Amino acid sequence: MASSFFFRIVYSLPLLFAATQGFAANHFWLGASLKPELALVSPASPHRTDNALSGSGDNAWHARWVRQLATEHWNEVASGLIVKYRVNPLRSVRTLTLMHVTMHDAHMHAEQLGLARPALAAATHLAASRLLAHSFPLEPAGRLEAMGESALATLVAESPQRANEIAHGAEIGRHIAQRAILRALNDGADEVWDLRTRPDAKPGMWQGAPPLDSAHPQEPLAGFWQPWVLKSGSELKPPPPPAPDSEAFLRASKEVLHIGRNLTPEQKRIAEDWHLDQGTVTPPGLWNRKARTLAVRRDLPEKERLRLMSMLNVAMLDASIACWHAKYSWWVQRPVTTIREQLDPNFMPLLVTPPHPSYVSGHATVSGAASEILKRYFPEDVGEIDAWAEEAAMSRLYGGIHYRFDNEAGLALGREIGKTVLERTM
Repeated sequence: MASSFFFRIVYSLPLLFAATQGFAANHFWLGASLKPELALVSPASPHRTDNALSGSGDNAWHARWVRQLATEHWNEVASGLIVKYRVNPLRSVRTLTLMHVTMHDAHMHAEQLGLARPALAAATHLAASRLLAHSFPLEPAGRLEAMGESALATLVAESPQRANEIAHGAEIGRHIAQRAILRALNDGADEVWDLRTRPDAKPGMWQGAPPLDSAHPQEPLAGFWQPWVLKSGSELKPPPPPAPDSEAFLRASKEVLHIGRNLTPEQKRIAEDWHLDQGTVTPPGLWNRKARTLAVRRDLPEKERLRLMSMLNVAMLDASIACWHAKYSWWVQRPVTTIREQLDPNFMPLLVTPPHPSYVSGHATVSGAASEILKRYFPEDVGEIDAWAEEAAMSRLYGGIHYRFDNEAGLALGREIGKTVLERTM
């Protein structure tokens, strides 16, 4: 454990320095420099600024790898894998972040060298396929890598006169994927929790809630994962929650009980629509879908989509890390525990209570961060975006699994993190 920790620190400091140095000017997440051999543009590829793709391309390969934007294709693939392998929300947003920053940086490096559009596409496709192959090792061997190679072959068939340039872009994509994988191996997500560090039980402290009655909490070390923009998971914090023996805490518990007993059809719909547990795209995945919808609506160019999707997922991951740091700082018990102990021993909420502490709400925190990013990119849609975030937060109260103060503090924390990400990277 000690050697792993030492290696992570030694590795991450120069990478973090390189990445932060490039944010404002060049918008790189994984470092602004390439290997010298990759920075040499092949002389066999003239007219690199031409953005046209040649070939009629009416077949399915053309539709998949040329007409469809890389952001759209690989976000769909990643979302499908998240559903297939029942990835939890924390790890789903980590995967989406790694993939989208890898695609973004591969594109930026290729563009910086003046490569043409087919080569830019090759860089993003190869970056995504290699990153996802690392992230989903249970997939059939070579399947995801083969998807990237299929994209590469199609691009060469469409623009054979640019074969060398496209190969150059592909190699950049592979290199940036390796860089992202190295970060993933050292971001703290593989550390194992020592249950002996769990705080002693006391009144109001989290315990397994029915029906899962989990003996141990979910992802207790996530608050210590390496963020992308925040200095640490503890840099931005919510205010302390109400004390478990306070009138404010009891009042909040009574509100959960009252709403649970008097749910309207609309409240029930909102709770179920935003539930998004393992086996779905999860809340971060849904915000990715909303971002893609807005990008299509506003006809955002692919370069801007790459930046949007990387920024969105970085903000949501940093928000998740900060949220989990708060959860395991306070260890607040869930409403069902309080209500069954003090108000109604037979109470069961509409939704299944997740196996981690209550304060603050993960849905609210992630949604607050996501909404700030989307509002910057889509100012015409601010009202709709804010309404989504508010609904996501309130859905947890309607579902009976969060107190109102969980949601309000989480939404505020997420919005602060979203704004911080924008300030530090734009």
